[in-house]
Amino acid sequence: MSINFDAEELVGKLNILERSQLPYAGRRAMFQLANILRTEAWPAYAQVNFENPVPYTTNGLIAKADGLTVTLSFDRLTKGGQDPARYLSPVQDGGAIYVTRFSRALNTRGIKPAAYKYASPNTGSLGMAGEINQYGNVKSGFYQSVLAALNRKPGSKTKSKYGDSQFFSVPDGRPGRANRPNQRLKPGIYRRKGSLLSQIFSYEEELPSVSKRWDFEEFADISAKEALPRLLKKALDEALR
Repeated sequence: MSINFDAEELVGKLNILERSQLPYAGRRAMFQLANILRTEAWPAYAQVNFENPVPYTTNGLIAKADGLTVTLSFDRLTKGGQDPARYLSPVQDGGAIYVTRFSRALNTRGIKPAAYKYASPNTGSLGMAGEINQYGNVKSGFYQSVLAALNRKPGSKTKSKYGDSQFFSVPDGRPGRANRPNQRLKPGIYRRKGSLLSQIFSYEEELPSVSKRWDFEEFADISAKEALPRLLKKALDEALR
């Protein structure tokens, strides 16, 4: 995607002296534009277009200036989660969601049978009490703890804070674990704590779908047109002093 701007369309007719300073002023303006898009325009846009976005989303835009060019991206290295480029893509076009790392880990370990495409969190479940953050999402540490608990051998004990809970998958695709006495339960991941049994994730045969919520090109075009004329005019004025 490429968006081009004409300097005279942004700030009006330029005289000879202004034209001579345009390369310098343009580079300064584009550097400032990249910073504004990253720290102001995108966070404000995300707050309007997404429901209770997390800081990882509102801070997710990468904006780099190189001469008279600004490159925008959401593709960034991430550890233990999904980079914004992947989870924002479905809500740009609409359609099936991106499969989480948690669901992929369940597949890789054979816990979740391949017939089920996704492990959907039941955030209102009693077994999720205390495991939801202020943005309405499951805490990343709980995903890791559930996966670790499911990986343990049956009957093994743990000293973690979830040591009083048992986690199991229905069905469980691993050899020797498929015939648990809980097959009447709906497919998913369960947490048993004392007498309380809760389904904390449900297994879905189809990926959930989302509607379109934003447009990358529209964001870049509108945001740049709002900020760039002021930045370029200021940079030209400063260059001519």
